[in-house]
Amino acid sequence: MKPAHALQVAAGVALAGAGLFIFFRKVDFHKLWAELLACNPWAVVLCAALAIGSLLLRALRWNIMLPNDPRWSKKGLFSIIAIGFMLNNILPARMGEVARVVLLWKRNGFGPAVSIGSLVLERVIDLLAFMVCFFLPVFFIGAMHPSGELGGATILNIARAVCGVFCLSIIAFFLYARFPSRFRALGKKAEGLLPRSVQRKAFTLANDVLLNLHWTASLRKTVMVVLYTALIMLSYAGTIIVLVNDPRFGLFRGLFANAFAALGAAIPLTPGFVGTLHAVLLQGLLLCGISREKATAVTILYHGIGYCAVTITGLYFYFKMHIKVKDLSEAGKVLNK
Repeated sequence: MKPAHALQVAAGVALAGAGLFIFFRKVDFHKLWAELLACNPWAVVLCAALAIGSLLLRALRWNIMLPNDPRWSKKGLFSIIAIGFMLNNILPARMGEVARVVLLWKRNGFGPAVSIGSLVLERVIDLLAFMVCFFLPVFFIGAMHPSGELGGATILNIARAVCGVFCLSIIAFFLYARFPSRFRALGKKAEGLLPRSVQRKAFTLANDVLLNLHWTASLRKTVMVVLYTALIMLSYAGTIIVLVNDPRFGLFRGLFANAFAALGAAIPLTPGFVGTLHAVLLQGLLLCGISREKATAVTILYHGIGYCAVTITGLYFYFKMHIKVKDLSEAGKVLNK
């Protein structure tokens, strides 16, 4: 193993260990076990269905976001997403994202820049959606007051800042959709500042990436992307709501906890988001007023059910498509050059 890879693995293990230590350090394990046993088996089935459903919704959204071209195929997007998320669960450093780029490139014909651009854009849209999941609950369920159960004035100030970034991002999307030629002209001017040896390559790369924004010119497609994104967020929040199983824990709290889960999953070094997701989602549930043992049980179930459902689905398509690890690793090296 190369020193860089060994260091990456060591950092991931250390990060996961630190997260799990924070997660379990104040837990009464007898109460935790009782909370886990109290989970309804049908709730587990429903949460597994929601996890797989979120992959399907991502595939439908990806189908709209990817550019249309007779040279490129959009077949099998669900299987590619399932494989990518499965590999994210098993390997560190978001290696599943590299696999998605490789599969879209090698099997569907999309160029590497287009493939990478589609994933970057997808992550940007997810980030904006998670911002909404954070600031909307804070604004609507009393966190704006110092005595608010979600943390008072500090949480409110963070929510205001997040809302500001979200609004600026939406304005940028709108302006690009309204004046794409002006944005391209600005890009052309910026290209002129680069050395001549890389200008043409940079222009081609930028054009390939921007192809993924074609849908912003269509109101119908934009609405569909927003709708699918909202449904993805609702599937995550719905999983948390089902597991909490408390009528006082409504949609807003589910969305708020979902934002914390996303923050924990955003740290890329640990495979399957072990430790990082646990520690951060636990804090979100505690801020929602859930007891520590209940919040710990919900976090374990949320991660475990989604992990198993997504991994099994991804493994099924991985073997069905006769994919070889060697092919993915070799193509990944080409992308990194």
